[in-house]
Amino acid sequence: MALVTRDLVRGFTATVRALFTEEYKAQSGVWNRLATVVESSSESETYYWLSEVPLMREFVDERVIKGLSEYGFSIKNRKFEATIGVEREVLEDERFGQVRVRIQSLAESASLHYDHLLFDLIKTAESSLAYDGVPFYSDSHIVGSATVANLTDLPLTSDNLETVLAGMSTVPLPNGEPMMVTPTHLLVHPAKRFTAKRILNSVFYPEATGTGKPGAQAANVLQGELELITSARLASADEWHVFDCSHAMKPFLIQQRIAPEFEALDGAEGESETAFLRDLYLYGVRSRDSAGYGLWQYAYKSAGTG
Repeated sequence: MALVTRDLVRGFTATVRALFTEEYKAQSGVWNRLATVVESSSESETYYWLSEVPLMREFVDERVIKGLSEYGFSIKNRKFEATIGVEREVLEDERFGQVRVRIQSLAESASLHYDHLLFDLIKTAESSLAYDGVPFYSDSHIVGSATVANLTDLPLTSDNLETVLAGMSTVPLPNGEPMMVTPTHLLVHPAKRFTAKRILNSVFYPEATGTGKPGAQAANVLQGELELITSARLASADEWHVFDCSHAMKPFLIQQRIAPEFEALDGAEGESETAFLRDLYLYGVRSRDSAGYGLWQYAYKSAGTG
């Protein structure tokens, strides 16, 4: 049985802190691929600039300065935490393997926190407003003189995916120039995982037979076209989403005032009430952050029920 001294507790805390940091960095949630991380310096951040990236032009006499858009929205940071208790007996009996698993789970929870924020956005995207004052997923976005949709009800098939990809690729800027949208990811519910894999991975066209189809030996032009993501967090088993995540600004924003940080209440630097009265050392993670919508042009949803 180990003698639990302050030096032992300090060393133990340093070890679990390093383990948490290592494990957190190794996590790969959906948010890592679909959201741009924006550092925050205040209680909330206001975004006026999402639609205001000007095209390069010939520098003839003087610069043409692009002002802030009339559109804008704010994202307020919120506080989040997760905490575990480690009994003194665990240190006395040197049962460190159990603690390792719990710290790894704590790091996983810290990363999944951002997936929770992201899918809360996705679930409400047909009613929550994007920067242009229109729901993020809508059939009535206005770009210049054009009405642009990023919402449909087509079921997931090769033909319908091609239709969505073609539509996204022709989304214009307000001046009529193409926005150069290049879809990169397909998000589906696990119920549609193998349908999506056949569409994206088959060498031959997966819907080759039937009236108007190209035949059994036709090449699948969608092979390798998109990266597949599956998540049971989607509200419907039929819905599917296409995203362009190849740009600095992605379809969603993760706003970080304080990124998940490891904290300890272990009594090592002065006896804590918890450690003294309850024989319990507390370890947790805390963050101040939030999430919001980026550019709707880089996202397209189909309810999949048509």
